[in-house]
Amino acid sequence: MGTPLIINPVAGRGAGRTLAEAIVERLSAHGVAAEPHFTQRRGHAEALVADAAATHPTVIVAGGDGTLCEAVNGAMRAEQRPAIGIVPLGTGNDFAKMLGLDHDWREACRRVADGRTRRVDVGRCNGRYFANGVGIGFDAQVAAEAARVRYLRGYAVYFLALARTLALRYATPHVRIDHDGGSLHHTVTLVAAANGRWYGGAFRIAPDAEIDDGLLELVVARGLGRLGILRLVPRVLRGTHVRDPAVEVVRTRHAAIASDVPLPVHLDGEALPGEALSLEIDVLAGALSVIA
Repeated sequence: MGTPLIINPVAGRGAGRTLAEAIVERLSAHGVAAEPHFTQRRGHAEALVADAAATHPTVIVAGGDGTLCEAVNGAMRAEQRPAIGIVPLGTGNDFAKMLGLDHDWREACRRVADGRTRRVDVGRCNGRYFANGVGIGFDAQVAAEAARVRYLRGYAVYFLALARTLALRYATPHVRIDHDGGSLHHTVTLVAAANGRWYGGAFRIAPDAEIDDGLLELVVARGLGRLGILRLVPRVLRGTHVRDPAVEVVRTRHAAIASDVPLPVHLDGEALPGEALSLEIDVLAGALSVIA
């Protein structure tokens, strides 16, 4: 029996389905016999990884950040956590960037064959695990809008979603944020608890974040008008927004966020069903092995 290869066929607007055979062949050329399993629904990657963990020390995941998030949840809930090999096929591949992979699925296959592992941190939000980060507020609405876009690829998806969110779903709720060093009370545009540096493939939301330092970068953008958000977006692309007076960055192991109104939330770019009045977020240092 080969190494389980969990493939999301709709990742990257169908790249998972298109490249599946080529990935299996590339892995085979590098000496890895991979047994492909295609996800069929939301949550399926989590179940497949959890099942595979009982008999395999390594599981390969081919998909985007959402697929990886499911895989991390499957691995973290398994009695014996497998090492995760990542073949990036998504629109953003934000966590893969932290491993130096980005969109290069061929290089990812070579790395999987090399088998070198490293320990990385895993975040947890209200009992769900995440690899890259949690977004609350504006960016969660952007993630939800991006999921509805079917006719674009790449970064254009996120820029269209950004425009729709500004036009239709703009809000600045008041929140209380408790962290290791104290508390914040603000109206906010967004709050990000970042393990990795990027959101949406191009946005450097937490430019100093590391995936193995045992900390999250808590990025808080205070309540801004639409024009203020438009001015901030180019700075987020460059990562210079962290010097803006409207943005506060805190390094923490834990954060508790509470609001009087329900908050939209995403984990690794995937919008959570419903909304939340309170969130408990923490980081588990070195909790998972990835092949990198």
